[in-house]
Amino acid sequence: MKELNPDKFQSPVPFLIKFKKIIFGEKKPDIYTRITFIFNILIWLTFMLWSIVSYLAITMRSIILKQKGIPVEDIIQKRGIELGFEPNDFLPRLLTFHAVSIICWGLVFFGLILLYRKKKQFSYFILGAVSFYLGMSIFYLSFNYFLLDTTTFDKISLLIVITSITLHAFLMKNERSGGSISFFGEAEEDDIIE
Repeated sequence: MKELNPDKFQSPVPFLIKFKKIIFGEKKPDIYTRITFIFNILIWLTFMLWSIVSYLAITMRSIILKQKGIPVEDIIQKRGIELGFEPNDFLPRLLTFHAVSIICWGLVFFGLILLYRKKKQFSYFILGAVSFYLGMSIFYLSFNYFLLDTTTFDKISLLIVITSITLHAFLMKNERSGGSISFFGEAEEDDIIE
């Protein structure tokens, strides 16, 4: 009778737990940090997926045309002309924008890991990458693109990221100088009812 190798069918769960500890560390942060992290990771996921899908749709436009009959290139060029671009100028700019946005959102993810670990450098990565993303959207693609083709959801999400990260950086600075990360400060002994 053949012996089964006990290592052959091991669960991936121990590896995932080790991977999680490597990325997020051993210690769980306070509730405010976790809430900020969760909101921002959801926004990050939305923007990262959109950037990847957009980049792939533009790079595989000939395959999409053959398989689905959707003229992606014509649609993008027509929209570029409506926004005031030269006929063949908008498509390469849009492709570059989405490639750079993938890098920017990668830096935001790294910043979110630092946020979860309560490292003070997190805000530089997140705010720097989001600012660069916004700058590319406004100055590289045009202000019209930002106003007309960036959805209200995107604008509100970017505002939430900038506001929550700025506020959390301020709270962490307060915590480092001996205060509390809480909005309401630390409870004093006299205020605690027994």
